[in-house]
Formats: sequence, structure tokens, C-alpha cells
Amino acid sequence: MKVKASPDDFRVEEESTVELSDRPGPYAVYRLEKTSWDTFDLLDLLARRLGVGRRDLTVAGLKDRHGITSQLVAVRGLKGRPREVREANFSAVPAGWTDSPLSARSIAGNRFSLVLRDMDGPEARRCLEALAVVRRDGAPNYYDEQRFGSARHGEGFMGKELFLGRRERALRLYFTASKYDDRRTREMKRCVLEHCGSWRECLPLARGDYARVLERLVGSPRAFRQALLALDRRLLVFVLNAYQSFLFNEVLAGLVRREALSRGFETRELRYNVGSFAFPVELPDEARASFTGRELPVPGYDTVVGDDDVREVLDAVLAREGIGLPDLRARQLPRISAHGVSRPAWMHPANLEAGEPADDERYPGKLSLALSFSLPRGCYATIVVRRLALATPRPR
Repeated sequence: MKVKASPDDFRVEEESTVELSDRPGPYAVYRLEKTSWDTFDLLDLLARRLGVGRRDLTVAGLKDRHGITSQLVAVRGLKGRPREVREANFSAVPAGWTDSPLSARSIAGNRFSLVLRDMDGPEARRCLEALAVVRRDGAPNYYDEQRFGSARHGEGFMGKELFLGRRERALRLYFTASKYDDRRTREMKRCVLEHCGSWRECLPLARGDYARVLERLVGSPRAFRQALLALDRRLLVFVLNAYQSFLFNEVLAGLVRREALSRGFETRELRYNVGSFAFPVELPDEARASFTGRELPVPGYDTVVGDDDVREVLDAVLAREGIGLPDLRARQLPRISAHGVSRPAWMHPANLEAGEPADDERYPGKLSLALSFSLPRGCYATIVVRRLALATPRPR
């Protein structure tokens, strides 16, 4: 099975709670449609095109680079009438005005339209059989791989190193190449890692935040804290939150395994880029009731857990990671906090529908399957797809 075989196969439309006005206000709001763009990179470009600072743009959430996505972006301090911006793989069209910047509270959820491809007959049947189970049971509310782009395969989390005060190590991870980097960026990162301490040699290759970091290191080669502070604050918050999200995933997977042992239901393990998901194959009634409506910690220094089972699982995860709750504080990074929050353990897709399997025009001899559903904000459609792909027992 292939997901996101092309951008057309993964469409996301933000379901906004923002009420737009036709009358000019402090924030001009644009409808942003994009594909093959990282949200941070595109906002940098859009700020330059509109003649405002990067911090003058706000969005309610980050959208997947590997799809066609639609969302709102609010722009403060725009001079003149809002104008349409269209360039390769994105468009920003004026949509109205609002009095406040956008935040996570500006969206109720997202509507997804997907096409799964390169399926054989048994795979397609398995997905269709699993639809009824997912409608009834829902699925674990894991963060998926898209959340962990700041983690480098086999190298670790930049956010973890920041929490533990290992600033040089954090910078090395920042300059570790990602598979999404273009050739010039990869060359620059290779230069930095091969010439640590001789930063001036790599500065001509750097742009944007990379250049700002290297400029500080050229002036003071061991000033790692000052170099980190040259980064966009939102990026620092993002990498810290990514590590907290990983800890949440580990707690949720551990709780699923614990409940499976105590209540006697079957699970499937599925590896992903930084860990392993545990999915129930089918939930008995009491387990379904236990998970539905349950909140789990996305751990921070101020997290307090009252549930003994969750506390035991969390303690085991932190011990395995070699970190404690008091460490989850962004020390020496001013104006940055990483509070603990809670997140629903389970999600229930709304209006989950599938078409009939059809001949796949991209993969001759194979089948495709169209899916559509809505999810609350912060939930990942790809987790739903992962669950649908698992084998489900046939009714006895």
C-alpha cells in the first residue's frame, strides 16, 4: 500500500473557527494553499513577498508537506491593500480581516480526502473490514512521523539535548542533514560537521537561520547558547515540543500494551521513524470505555499525574530515556517554556467513508481506495491509515 503517492492523493482542508470580516482590521487573512513546502520555509518566503517580518505571520497549525493543504494565515502590519501571491507550489489569496493573530485554538479540526494506492485485493478488503472497527473503537491518538522531522535517524532529538543543556550536541543535530534538504543545504551542513570550530569556512554556503547561527560562532567559536538564540524562537519551541510528543507516544504505547495484558486483547506493533506504535486489533467494551475520553500527559517539568497506571508507565519511559520531569525545562533559553499539557489518548474519526476499490491508474494491475474523514485539531490522518492497514479478525 502507498499513501501520498502524489500530492493529489492527500488533501487537507483546515476547518477554521475564525470569523472573517470584510472591514479592514489589524490582521489581513489569506487562504494559503500549498504542496511540497515545509510550513516554516514557506512562511519565511511569504513574509518577504508581502514586505513584513516573519513574526508578523501566524497560522493555526503546521500542515503536511506531502499533500495539497489549505489553511488560513494572518498577516500583521500589511501596507496597502492585500494582494494575491502565486508562485511555484503555493498560492495566498486574500480572504478577509480579523482582530487577532491565529493560534491552535483557531481551528476545530481538519477534513481529509485521501487515495490509497498500489493495493492488492486482500489489502483493500482488509481496509474495508477495518472501517467498521475504527468507526466503533477509534484509534490511538499518536503523533505521527511528520511531528519528528527535527529528529535525525539514529542521531536523536535536538529538543532532548536542549532540555539536558547539551548545547553543542543540539547544534550538531541542527546541522545534521535531513532527507528533505536541497543539495546546497546538505553541502553546507557537511562542511559544518567536518569543520567544527572553523566556522568561517562554511559561512559562504549558509543562508537564513543557518547563516545567523554561523555568524555568532565565527565571532565566538564556543558561544553555543548565543548561537542557538539566533534561531527563530518558534523553531526552538517546535523541537522541544517534538521531544515531548515522542514521550507522549511512548506513554500511550506503553499503556496500550499494559491494558492488553490486563484485559486480554490483541495488539500489533508497527515501527516508525523514532519508535514503535502499539495498536489494538479490536477492543473489548471495558477497554474501549477506558480509553475513550482519557487524557494523557505530554510531559513537561510541571506535569502532575494522578493516575497510578499512567504514572508507572511514564516513570518507566523517563528512566529508559535517562531524563526526569525536572529536566523538561528550557533552561537558559529566555522567553521559551515547555509546559506539560494533556492530550486525548484516543481519537474518533468523524464521517469516515470509503469508496469501492478501483483500478489504480498509477499502478497497473493494482487497486486504489478513496477515503474521507474529519479529525479534531492535532490528530494525524496517517495514524488512521496505519490502523486501517492492520489485519482485523473476521467475525466469528
